Amino acid sequence: MNWITPHHLAQEDRPHARALHRALVKDLYRRSRAPVVLLLVAMVLLFVLLRPALGLSAALRFLFPVMVAMTLARTVLVLRGDRLKGRAHRTVPRYTLFLLGTLGSGLLLGGVSLIAFPLLDAGHLLLLCLCVMGVNSLAVVSMGASPTCYAMLMVPSLGSLALAGTLHPPFDLGPVFPLMVLGGMAGFLFLSFEVHAFLVHNVLLGERLGDLALRDPLTGLRNRRYLNEFMQEESPRVLRRWLGQDVEVRSKRSISLILVDLDFFKQVNDQHGHAAGDAVLLQVAQVLKDVVRKPDLVLRWGGEEFMVLALDSDRSAPPLIAVRVHERMANQVFTLPGGQTIRQTCSVGYAIYPFHPERPDGLGWEEVFHMADSSLYVAKEKGRNRLQGILPGDGDPDAIVAALARPEPDIQAAAAAGLVKIL
Repeated sequence: MNWITPHHLAQEDRPHARALHRALVKDLYRRSRAPVVLLLVAMVLLFVLLRPALGLSAALRFLFPVMVAMTLARTVLVLRGDRLKGRAHRTVPRYTLFLLGTLGSGLLLGGVSLIAFPLLDAGHLLLLCLCVMGVNSLAVVSMGASPTCYAMLMVPSLGSLALAGTLHPPFDLGPVFPLMVLGGMAGFLFLSFEVHAFLVHNVLLGERLGDLALRDPLTGLRNRRYLNEFMQEESPRVLRRWLGQDVEVRSKRSISLILVDLDFFKQVNDQHGHAAGDAVLLQVAQVLKDVVRKPDLVLRWGGEEFMVLALDSDRSAPPLIAVRVHERMANQVFTLPGGQTIRQTCSVGYAIYPFHPERPDGLGWEEVFHMADSSLYVAKEKGRNRLQGILPGDGDPDAIVAALARPEPDIQAAAAAGLVKIL
């Protein structure tokens, strides 16, 4: 998608490329709403201006209505751009539709200008040039999010004036007129790049600030706030897959939630100092990143607690991931700043979203997170350095959902009734 912007991204900004492209395309549609409406008004004025030439050229009588139709279509596209459905609502298709519409408008405006140029008197010709320049003046700002899009309008619309001025020199200016038009094109293009650079700078600045708010400053991992924002988008997507696909496919579209708590971590800080505790936390973060797959997420939940979010998991995955995490932590030797080494065990709790395969929409991801948190609490209550999970029992799915959907469900009672399994 890097063809949406010619702006070169620094290494630290490359993770924000997708967000940048989405923001630029959104800005492209937003800024173009007023100009496309004004362009419809300009079509009426252009019709009055071209009336003398319309009676002299059949090609012009054909092209002008096509240009009006294209302008109407682009107006509808821009005004309803946020309501595009299916694949069309994605960033690249939305940009492609806008780009093609802009190119079509530029070609038609250029064709109309090229045909009408030798058929108009000096007064009407001057007004035509002012009209085309005015359209470009609006476009250079409204399309600042994409110099490529603006070039698709500018090159054919202004290029046709330069060509027509070369073939039929107006106002006794000879070669001066096309040179003036080419100079205007260069100025407009420069302004387009300047507006684009300003927009890119602002978007990236916002992304950097947002990234700071969504990352743990010590480990660099995503934090609790990021999880809330991520799951607000991801959980509906997972749920749609579950509700729209067969059981075999759905079973591989779950999310495993694994909570990891370092056992008696306060002793590390008390005995070795906070610098040693920070060193251990950094190494734990790296251990967890090494254990999981590349698409999965590792977050610092707070203090000595971490979280692994395994995306597109099979429903058998949570206990397997939990075992890998627990064993890797048990075998890991942690090095402190002074060179001393220690061992650090952990307790692990897990659950899976959607919680019940027959009622995928019965519990939200927050309630499933509560299951994982409750299983971690069980592991700590049983003496720590162990793993526990909560999975649905064999009872009635509606009864399971009803028991767990309460504000503070009694997990032990649900387990005693066979509604959940504490593994």
